[in-house]
Amino acid sequence: MNSIKSRLAIWIISVLSIVMGLTGFLSYEAARDAEERDYLQLKQGLQERLALSLPHGVWQLDDQFIRLTLDAELKSAAVVGLMVEGDAGLFFGRMRSADGRITSLAKAAPPLHDETLRLPILYQQRHNLGQITVYLSRDKITTRLASELTRQIVLALLINLLLFVILIAGLKRYVFSPLHELQQALYGAARLEAEADLQLPQSRFSEYAELVGGVNLIIHKISRELGLRRDAERTAIAEKERAEVAYRQLLDTQNTLVETEKLASLGSLVAGVAHEINTPVGITLTAASHLARITGQVGQQFQSGQIRKSELERYLDDARESTALILSNTERAANLIQSFKQVAVDQTSEARRQFDIAHYIGEIITSLRPRLRHSKVVIDVDCPPQLRMDSYPGALSQVLTNLLMNALLHAYDDGAEGCIQIRVDALAEQKIRLSVTDDGKGIPPENLKRIFEPFFTTRRGDGGSGLGLHIVFNIVFQRLGGTIRVDSTVGEGTSFILVLPCTAPETAN
Repeated sequence: MNSIKSRLAIWIISVLSIVMGLTGFLSYEAARDAEERDYLQLKQGLQERLALSLPHGVWQLDDQFIRLTLDAELKSAAVVGLMVEGDAGLFFGRMRSADGRITSLAKAAPPLHDETLRLPILYQQRHNLGQITVYLSRDKITTRLASELTRQIVLALLINLLLFVILIAGLKRYVFSPLHELQQALYGAARLEAEADLQLPQSRFSEYAELVGGVNLIIHKISRELGLRRDAERTAIAEKERAEVAYRQLLDTQNTLVETEKLASLGSLVAGVAHEINTPVGITLTAASHLARITGQVGQQFQSGQIRKSELERYLDDARESTALILSNTERAANLIQSFKQVAVDQTSEARRQFDIAHYIGEIITSLRPRLRHSKVVIDVDCPPQLRMDSYPGALSQVLTNLLMNALLHAYDDGAEGCIQIRVDALAEQKIRLSVTDDGKGIPPENLKRIFEPFFTTRRGDGGSGLGLHIVFNIVFQRLGGTIRVDSTVGEGTSFILVLPCTAPETAN
């Protein structure tokens, strides 16, 4: 339908159909008007003939004359029946049956008709002898009009087809064939090799000859430039190959740096947890040593039989206090170890499992507590309970850790107070919205659009590598199958909003 030939054929058919249809319609209307005029003339002539001939036969009560008069009128195609009614019980009726025979007409059974014409029977314009009823039918007129309509449609189709064939043949000879020859020649020109020269054949039609001459000039110019172009292409291909090698080397270097950043984050976590565990373990060791020493002393006094009640009571008090210290600090160390173990295993194994997100965020915050101890920034978590995910907890831990450490490094000056809020909301379609919002310094507009770029940082001399948010971006999109965006106002803070599916996609890498 997009070719000129198809559109032109449709246009020709449409125009011919409209013209022939209009012509046939006008011819049909003329035939219909002629039939109507003939019908009116028939009725008028019928009235005049019956007014002249029938009264004499009725006055004379001449049945034979009346019958012949009525039968003569029944020869008209529009008249299907006549019925004469007069004084003294006079009745005479004739009708034409469906097979064309003329028979008597019963008074109670008129023939099928479309129009009834009732005329008085006046003898010498004075005496009313009765009336004649004429039954008229338009079936013959309708049949002739239908036949005329069919004839006009068939005639229009034949003329339309003939004109269409003639026009298409002329267009093919004088338009489409030259265009096809020009098209084939242009295809040949498109396959020109370097420094080849192809001249299109001259056309026998002046309009196409001008077009061919212009195309030949273009081909001649192109053929001279093809050699330079191919040399330039070979040079560009060689440069592209060198650029691809350099790009692959850059990607390998970037991946190495990203993995180094992950290991450095895990190493910092290990060092912080080890330092944090040192305190409860030291207290536990001191309390256990004290308990062992006083237990030995009480045991010696018991063996010698010199133990007093006050000394036993003092020993029991010391034992209870030491036991409480041992239990509380051991439980504290166990919680730290458990949180560190789960987070560290998730970060190194990258395994997929089901987990409670509120509980897991608590474990992440616990594992980061040694690194948050020296900061005056408070972490506030708002997450509904019993909200579960089937995803990659190690990836989520890496994202949340990088966002928190990025906020501590960039949003607050040393010793500044603040609050970082972690909020989780359940969304429709089995998704969650996780936002990390700080009330720090905010991000300038010129830096906001670059924060996810690799190696972009404003604190390179203060420990910033420029890879933290780049890692976050890749993990959220590729591993967790979600999206991340950032909103920030200078002086008011920054908010990272993540939309994650509760069930991570299987194809995530």
